[in-house]
Amino acid sequence: MRTALSDRWTRAGYLLLGLVLVVWAVLVTARHGWAGDMRLHLGTVHGLVRHPLSAADPLVGSVRGSPYYSPYMVVLAAVSKVTGITPLGVLELAGPVNLVFWLWALRRFCRHLGPGPLLPALVVVFTLLLWGLRPRDWSGFLSLYSLSWTMAYPSVFGTALMFLAWDVQLRRRDRPADLALTVTLGLLMALLVLIHPFTALNALLGLLAFTRRSMLASWQLWAGAALALVLALLWPWSDVTELFGAAGGLSGIHLDLILDLGRSWGFAHYGLALVGLPALVTGLSRPLGRELIILFAAAVAVIGLGAAAGAYGLARMIPVAVLPLHLALASYLATAKPWHRRAAAWRGRVCVLVTVVACAAGLFGNAGGLLRAWWLPVSAATLAAWDTRNPQTRYDALLPEIKPGAVVLVERTWVGRMVNSRGAYSVVPAWPYPFVDEAARRRDSAAFFGARTGVARRMAIADRYRVTCVLARRRSAVLRPGALVGFRVRTPVPHHAVRLACR
Repeated sequence: MRTALSDRWTRAGYLLLGLVLVVWAVLVTARHGWAGDMRLHLGTVHGLVRHPLSAADPLVGSVRGSPYYSPYMVVLAAVSKVTGITPLGVLELAGPVNLVFWLWALRRFCRHLGPGPLLPALVVVFTLLLWGLRPRDWSGFLSLYSLSWTMAYPSVFGTALMFLAWDVQLRRRDRPADLALTVTLGLLMALLVLIHPFTALNALLGLLAFTRRSMLASWQLWAGAALALVLALLWPWSDVTELFGAAGGLSGIHLDLILDLGRSWGFAHYGLALVGLPALVTGLSRPLGRELIILFAAAVAVIGLGAAAGAYGLARMIPVAVLPLHLALASYLATAKPWHRRAAAWRGRVCVLVTVVACAAGLFGNAGGLLRAWWLPVSAATLAAWDTRNPQTRYDALLPEIKPGAVVLVERTWVGRMVNSRGAYSVVPAWPYPFVDEAARRRDSAAFFGARTGVARRMAIADRYRVTCVLARRRSAVLRPGALVGFRVRTPVPHHAVRLACR
């Protein structure tokens, strides 16, 4: 009876924690302040809503299909199409739903870490707080601050799928001949490959860490892998094989993640996670203790090799290198008895004290995530003081003038991200996109905005890419009288610093 009562209180406590997080997510969503890759995902949903079966890529609109057209995005676009909810509304609703899905999947996986009643809640707290005093807001990095921006991203949904795949794999260890589990694992991995390939790599690393040596020769394991590959190859909206050729072109954007590891030895962004290192290295006797050490060592090795070889995209394995530290610390604290009278309990007391201090520091470092849930207006100065990006830009007033499907030339490449969020296309990809000749497009864009470029050449460039709008600074050469034939300057805000010209 005592065990049943304890389990009931444990479930209630986890539900309460989950409810607090969902309320936080709703408050963040209600502010409608987004930036970064949210604009890319918004453009993706726009593209699928307009052309669900033969969608051009969401960045430049000149390639059929796109790796961004994943099952996750197709479902969101279908919801938008059927319900009439705007693509932005559907993506915003997906954020809290993803959070609930992640909490559920995480709790399923935590059952394999031991019977500690507080273990799942501790894992959630450590995952949100124990990164560093300056956590990265990056896809797949689930600190509280990062999650405030990325909760609607495919990476959050993919992380939940990763935990489910690990749960299935650990259940397969006890029932290796269970064909249903093998098929389930294959389906989960196929979805992961299509939804978020970086998380699929992380999941694969975990599957190898959680696999007994004898299982490597199991036909069921290889059958599951074959099923995942076949399903991924059959996906009609993109060719998964193109991702291998594009890996090099996507590497450079991850260089900052590698450089973070060298700045102050990584302590600024990841130092708080090291609180779990003693629990990890001394946890061989705890459930999955050996496997977590293998996962941590493998992830660190892969990241190191990637940095040495210039394959900076492998830095996306940082979350799965940090995760074993969180899991091991939660497993230790959930089963330890730090307040026992035995003299040996002092180690547990020290660990609890250090962990509490680290979590408090992590909460301070993630204050930007709390600030994003604040319901009152927050000034740009306050956001800067807390090292939180400001989602508002000087281009926002002109965005409603850009129609979905328009092709826009922008003077600054990053502005193309806001163009994509309107369901329009930019001539120069606003994100690294190896599927088109990006260098040629950059040259043409530079020539178009060049002060010495003749009208004939400028119009030839506009016709080549079927440009319908130009977004430029108010004093740009292309906005001088006679510089653009057939374009009309729109000025919804007369004294605005930028102008939009359309034809």
